[in-house]
Amino acid sequence: MRNSQDKSNKSPFLVLFSSLKMGLATFCSRILGLVRELLLASYFGASGMTDAFFVAYRIPNLLRDLFAEGAFSAAFVPVFTQTKVQKGEARALEVFKATFWSLFVITLFLSILIYLFAPQLVLAFAPDFADNPEKFQFTILMVKIVSPFLLFISVAALFMGVLNTYQVFFLPAITPAFLNLAVIASILFLSPLLSQWGYEPIFCLAIGIMIGGFLQMLLQYPKLKSFGYVIGLPKKLITIEVKSILHKMGPGLLGFSLAQFNFWVVTRLATSSIEGALSFISYAFRIFQFPIGILAVSLGNSHLVHFSNHWKQGEIQEANDLFTKTFFYTLFIFIPVTVFSFYYSHWLIHIVFERGAFNSHDVAMTSKAFALYTIGLPFYGLYKLTVPIFYTIDRQKIPVLTSALAVTVNVILAVSLIDKYGFAILAFSSSVSIIINCLIQIIYLKKILEIKAHLLVNLKILKLLLAAVGMYLVAQKLSPEYQVFSSSGLGQKFVILGSMCAVSFSVYFAILMALGERQLVRAVLKKFKK
Repeated sequence: MRNSQDKSNKSPFLVLFSSLKMGLATFCSRILGLVRELLLASYFGASGMTDAFFVAYRIPNLLRDLFAEGAFSAAFVPVFTQTKVQKGEARALEVFKATFWSLFVITLFLSILIYLFAPQLVLAFAPDFADNPEKFQFTILMVKIVSPFLLFISVAALFMGVLNTYQVFFLPAITPAFLNLAVIASILFLSPLLSQWGYEPIFCLAIGIMIGGFLQMLLQYPKLKSFGYVIGLPKKLITIEVKSILHKMGPGLLGFSLAQFNFWVVTRLATSSIEGALSFISYAFRIFQFPIGILAVSLGNSHLVHFSNHWKQGEIQEANDLFTKTFFYTLFIFIPVTVFSFYYSHWLIHIVFERGAFNSHDVAMTSKAFALYTIGLPFYGLYKLTVPIFYTIDRQKIPVLTSALAVTVNVILAVSLIDKYGFAILAFSSSVSIIINCLIQIIYLKKILEIKAHLLVNLKILKLLLAAVGMYLVAQKLSPEYQVFSSSGLGQKFVILGSMCAVSFSVYFAILMALGERQLVRAVLKKFKK
């Protein structure tokens, strides 16, 4: 009993520690991602051509949520973990081989379809592009170039899932950095060559994406091989475990279809709005993804591994305690990040993007969308935590139903309000939909897991919100005027923004400690220090 209690107490810290290792790797990747976006904005700005690239990149990403980070990973990790724990390493290897070849064949087939039907896909997502034949043809060619990306990124997600079950978090989390490095190198070195050879320089982005996806897959394989997981032919392709993975993914197909319908609506609305609107939305979302990629994905992936271990071994109370504590860790981290990102949205977009072809008008448009995206930031963090749990406990239909409602809300808001409020309403409707989606999922989880603690209405969350209000008021009182900030030199801008960041977060931590949350603050800061 004592050992079980010790494991329960240590598990949330193992999740946090694993998250921080993943977060460090992801931080490196996201920094490179910022450099990538900075160069993209500087070289190409926000124009019809960048809209063409973002449409092309979105098309293979249609299926990415199903076969890579989304439904597949959430279904694969619990099944693979259970097989390894209950049936041993030899059986786990067979499951890996069978899953690999099933995934490879399916995603290769879909990649070929994307290549062959590129013109029809572009017409479906951006019909207004047909009015500009040159942009239309550029978009089609870029879709064809990036079509193998789906295959590469899906296999990379499989490799990551296996490595995570062996508590290897840093390597899978650092490999996306090579995607960013490939795009950076393409912008710096390939775009001038393409220009010299008479091709549109923006093609370098599609080439960099394709090469980067391949590297993301390739670099994980040696570590995977060191655990004995080699790519060989399985004894049987469709095993019981593969059927279980497909079964768990089944409801995800409906959720996937709804999400892609939403994706299609948003893309069409943006491309039919002002020129550059899809680029403004995309740039804003990329910066918005920075904290999600570093913190939410890291917390969600490491939590899934530890939660699955407890659940599959019948340690239900330990699994519930782990979820409850990670839930509050997630809010503790994301609430101040949300306040800071919202208040300094214009500052952040200015310091990252305003140079070269990206002008002050582009900054103003992008910052509007970014500020509205940040409203939903804590719920995006929780969403990465809650969805995989439903797959672990075999209740995967629930997130599909909540997603259906969220997509409906998103589409209704976007379609009904875009004419009045412009393209930025697409970011607002996205935030509203994720809030609704996440809240309903939390209510379901509390009931299914029989969690006695109050998750949504409790004194701890009230303290977090009070600390956030204090943080906002201090930022409002001490921040210089934006004109002073924007007219300063680059070094001064970093000093000003960094100083305000340090002051804001210090106020947040100080208020929490004054309200009696010393243990929570110290526990999280201690792990960050390590």
